Amino acid sequence: MKTAILLLGFNRVDYFEQTLHALQANEAAHTCDLHVYLDGGEKARQSELIQLVESSSFENPTFVLREENWGIGRHLIDARRTLFDELSYDRILLLEDDMILAPSYVQTVLDLSDWSQQFCDIGTVMAYNINHDSVESQKNQMTHLVATNRHFWGYVMDHEVWDIIKHIIYDFENKYLSNNAYGERSHFKIRWLFMRSIMSKKRHARPGKKLIPEQCLTPPFPRIPRKSPTSQDAITALALWHHGFGRITTRVSRAEYIGIEGFSFSPKLYADFGFENQNIQDLSSFTTAVEQYQFAAQDEQGNTIKPRPYE
Repeated sequence: MKTAILLLGFNRVDYFEQTLHALQANEAAHTCDLHVYLDGGEKARQSELIQLVESSSFENPTFVLREENWGIGRHLIDARRTLFDELSYDRILLLEDDMILAPSYVQTVLDLSDWSQQFCDIGTVMAYNINHDSVESQKNQMTHLVATNRHFWGYVMDHEVWDIIKHIIYDFENKYLSNNAYGERSHFKIRWLFMRSIMSKKRHARPGKKLIPEQCLTPPFPRIPRKSPTSQDAITALALWHHGFGRITTRVSRAEYIGIEGFSFSPKLYADFGFENQNIQDLSSFTTAVEQYQFAAQDEQGNTIKPRPYE
């Protein structure tokens, strides 16, 4: 499949360097086309980020440099529009500048993407998760997949899924981002007019072979979205749910989220969301991808594994 890796950056040079270094160590990453999208504006540090990429071992990376500050919402929606709608990539692996990957992360998610094609209900695949089980217990979970509503980090989406959901995302962009700075979008209108309207509609039933059992599905947002996020990622989650797609990730994480500070995060939020206790195994030990996966519907105590609402 024709695959693009989309790497986003703005001004967090230290995070970007760590993410790029980890990505570079993934052999499978060099079989994909690297597209680096750098937002602009007064606080941007584009030249430093360009230098890091050009000093890496990636050959012929493509750069898209915003002259102004677009904000992550417009920036990311437009990137997917370009890569899917205009350049016709079959799938995209999307990475923001705040995740350290295991050496086999890229191969893992590409394999998962290939494997999931047999199912009609998979919208995205990831290999990032917060697993609070002991490291010893996780050794028995290496082949497990679980449903997730977790934030979109290091995920793969294919073109067919994008074509099905993009009308909702473009509608969101047109109504709430086209004439406003991303940071000044109307959270009230997005929640009560846009999100509530879609969550109130009947979820589409996808015909075909499904992977995720109904008891393992949880809607990303309530019908009354009082405090729901209003980011473009949240709208992507909303669109996937509405069209009958679920999201899966490896039960044992192959990455570590390091974004303690950023546009949407602070040290307090980082702690509140549990990122101080990610219980990540030694990522350097993940040198090869798993050959066969199995969906885990229950934990070791027999409890159904259900994803928490979107965060």
